[in-house]
Amino acid sequence: MKKASDYINLLPRDDNKSGKAPSRLTITISVFVFAWLLIFGWYGKQAFDLRSKLMPLEAKKQVLQQQLAALLKDLGIAMPEGTSPEKAWLIQNLLNERVLWSEVFKQFSTMVPRGLWFDSLEGSSFGKPEIRIRGGSFTYLTVSEFMLAMEKSQYFEKPQLIYARKSVMNGREIIGFEILSGVQKKGGIH
Repeated sequence: MKKASDYINLLPRDDNKSGKAPSRLTITISVFVFAWLLIFGWYGKQAFDLRSKLMPLEAKKQVLQQQLAALLKDLGIAMPEGTSPEKAWLIQNLLNERVLWSEVFKQFSTMVPRGLWFDSLEGSSFGKPEIRIRGGSFTYLTVSEFMLAMEKSQYFEKPQLIYARKSVMNGREIIGFEILSGVQKKGGIH
């Protein structure tokens, strides 16, 4: 005998559940999420690979920086603490490009013969550094002694006498002169 519950079914039928297909929106979202996860995973793998390659390069960089510091020390290039080797190298190159005018004037103090004076000194560091000297002397010999001393000096390059003229000043004969000479930059002095 059948029970009453066999004839009365309050639950929906099972045939509607099996035939429902996913909507286009659900498929599109699923494909987008899958593609995004695939791209994210690819970039994550590349980042991991690059990190593994970076570690040996960092170790090599440390070794090279230590070697550079030792070379700079051997060359006598001072590197203040906390300064990177690249910055120290740049500072040294800039210093090598300047003219040490104080050294040039010290040279003048040792090489100017008695009886010679300067009226003006003009120095230029731009491009080819040079100095223009105008002055006077009592004899041509004193001017030539000064030029010879400039030629022997390591600070001056190819001094040229622009003019040397005799004139009378306060009843006394003097020789007015002008000399143009190249000047060594700091890096060029040995």
